[in-house]
Amino acid sequence: MSSGLSESAVDLLPSGDTSPKCSTHARQIATDPCGTAISAHAIILVEVPLPWPKPVFDHPLLKGFQSISETSLGTTRVLAMIPRTEEPGTEILVYQRDEVGMKSWGLRLHSASQLVKFASDIQTKIPQYPDTSAEKVNPPELAVVVCTQGSHDICCGSEGARLANELERRAPGLNVLRVSHTGGHRFAPTAMTIPDGRMWAYLDPETTLSILELTGDPSLLSPKCRGWLGAATGPGQVAERAIFEQLGWELDLLPRELEVREIEFGWAVSIWVARQEWLVEVRRGREVPTISCRANGGLPAKPSYEYIVTEIHPPGELVT
Repeated sequence: MSSGLSESAVDLLPSGDTSPKCSTHARQIATDPCGTAISAHAIILVEVPLPWPKPVFDHPLLKGFQSISETSLGTTRVLAMIPRTEEPGTEILVYQRDEVGMKSWGLRLHSASQLVKFASDIQTKIPQYPDTSAEKVNPPELAVVVCTQGSHDICCGSEGARLANELERRAPGLNVLRVSHTGGHRFAPTAMTIPDGRMWAYLDPETTLSILELTGDPSLLSPKCRGWLGAATGPGQVAERAIFEQLGWELDLLPRELEVREIEFGWAVSIWVARQEWLVEVRRGREVPTISCRANGGLPAKPSYEYIVTEIHPPGELVT
């Protein structure tokens, strides 16, 4: 079963007598991960002890959170987080996109009713808790959010956990937040870095630390970039990555706005960086198979697509 794969994508399937992990296969065919990142105004991390069910929202502590996609913060993604400490209660960390970077706040709640009330309140307002049983929490301002949900996919569970363990060993004191499924398990290990809000694929400890320390070469890191939280999934994230390659780490210190428009052969993406407009033209690239992890021949497999940047027009360049 190839679920409508094109002939060229079928040629990229693993051999029928093999059953590779999806992340291994994605590396073997050099799948570009860009355009697959979460696109949201805010991320809410809720402490949930292991084991996690699949889907994770079946966990009793996440009652009321499963239907959340739009909140008073805008488009919102809720993720379970392995508890960071042994303190009683449930910690909630909120990271909200600001004009530049992230602003954050957090709470530690001490009852199931408070959790349900938070999940309800956040959809229409930022909850206020004068109740002394709720504590304010300061989320880490520099952190790496690693997908480690083994109940969803073995690649995230094994490779994500391995990355998190190695980062904690190599960089004691680094805030490594282990979370539930963020999509793109075929690119494991995957992570989001904070405060920039970029998502990354095919990570290793050295690459991750070079991102957090802003020492990595953006042009070399580009093949591992899934996209920026503030850009639309697909062509928008691919175009924003192209500007990241041009401007480097300075881009994450500047305000950005994006507009994606369909054109005859793809998309035109306007990106205003500090009010200077870049125009990036993007078209659909290779069709690649998203295989079933550890299944014979990777089947059933689904089609997915890469994107190609065809033109970059910097500010002031006349476009005809």
